[in-house]
Amino acid sequence: MNLKHKAVAIDSDEVFHEHKRKRTWEDAKSGHKCFVVYARLLDIIWGETKYWIWESFKETSGEKIEVAKLRTVCWLDVRGKFKISDLSPGTVYEVVYVVMLTKWASGWELPIKLTLSLPDGKVQERQVSLLQKPRRQWMELSLGYFYIEKSETREVCFRLHETGGHWKSGLIIKSAILRPIN
Repeated sequence: MNLKHKAVAIDSDEVFHEHKRKRTWEDAKSGHKCFVVYARLLDIIWGETKYWIWESFKETSGEKIEVAKLRTVCWLDVRGKFKISDLSPGTVYEVVYVVMLTKWASGWELPIKLTLSLPDGKVQERQVSLLQKPRRQWMELSLGYFYIEKSETREVCFRLHETGGHWKSGLIIKSAILRPIN
């Protein structure tokens, strides 16, 4: 299970926070802050019920994290938020969800929606079909981009959802990444 990231060089000063629910580092090339919000820190609707399984996963760094594995739901809704004050001002950031479809994933005939809500009230939304996506390999689903002009206290919110009542299974949620675009 190899995850191919876009060219973001990781500095040796990466730090895990909140009991391995979030990780930070500085991009070695630009010096801008990067963040990973792991599945345990995301708000997964029905995440603590029989519809999801929490499994241990070993990162390439050797650290163990938890991933959320979907058994079956008809109401998929995964949300996250992040304080803009933790990001680097004067920087364009991208937000992506890191997910995988299992070998037996099913019910993905309808596209999922990816929503990025910015502090100024602007909302970026796109739809992505998972039906023909590869199985058993990590993939990144981009929600969009935003510019940090100056340090502020508001939050950026992100969401992956499909709530049309169609039953689906076999999705693994690893994390959301906020990274600068060089």
